[in-house]
Amino acid sequence: MRRAEPFMKQPSQVAATILIVEDHPTVLRAVRALLSIAFPACRILTAESAEQALELCASDVPCVVVMDVGLPGIDGIEATRRIKAQMPDTAVVMHSGNDMAMYRDAAAAAGASAFVPKHKTFSELVPAISGLLPAALRAHAGG
Repeated sequence: MRRAEPFMKQPSQVAATILIVEDHPTVLRAVRALLSIAFPACRILTAESAEQALELCASDVPCVVVMDVGLPGIDGIEATRRIKAQMPDTAVVMHSGNDMAMYRDAAAAAGASAFVPKHKTFSELVPAISGLLPAALRAHAGG
């Protein structure tokens, strides 16, 4: 029996853009692989710094941003604040190795929609994004 080839969506059929901001290459590759499988219709962009993420956001507004807290230069909390100020309809999921109340509180104050500790990436990140993506798509569609 022949294996079926996966259906590849054309660029015009891409439902949304998800931006991953992570400075650790291994974590970045793992999260990208996870989200590519979980959201095959979405375009996945990556940035290794907040500065690079802000540049990408200026030209290509993502529906969801997965933001590491501990980034060199501008940290993830400040980057989230800036993204939400410029793109209030973009949802931000904070992704941190530090699962402490002070980081959760700072993320919420900056406008993050969710907080996923890195040790729970494989159990919580996809559900968190799934819960945000439909709302983000409605906002980007003007509804």
